[in-house]
Amino acid sequence: MWQTPKTDWKWVDENHGDFFECSDYNRIKGNIEHLKEMAAAIYLPFEIADMGQDKARGDYPYADEINLLADNLETIVSNTYPVSIGQKTVYEDNGVFIGYADLNRIEAACLSIYNNLNRIRASKMRLAFRFGARREMF
Repeated sequence: MWQTPKTDWKWVDENHGDFFECSDYNRIKGNIEHLKEMAAAIYLPFEIADMGQDKARGDYPYADEINLLADNLETIVSNTYPVSIGQKTVYEDNGVFIGYADLNRIEAACLSIYNNLNRIRASKMRLAFRFGARREMF
């Protein structure tokens, strides 16, 4: 189910700013899965990498799980309408954790893809006509 992305991540200092929590990870992961399903209804089917179970309170995503979010976004874009989603940052174990700039990029990319897929779905041409006037079976 689609959840409105948070596209205004900011960080001031340790006492002021937005903190990345398990609910944020679950929202992003769920939105990417939703985008894949939306795309499958419009384009040829394709697969994205499995992102595993939702995180529970106190669980934090590992670097490879954060990288997987960005990889799956790139997979969706490469199999659908080409939209700019920015430069992917690759995270490493015991390295720098995802920052507000990359969170804004990922969530804005989800929103952009979502809006594009909705526009494409809404603008698909449909012909409203019936073949013949007969109602009986042949």
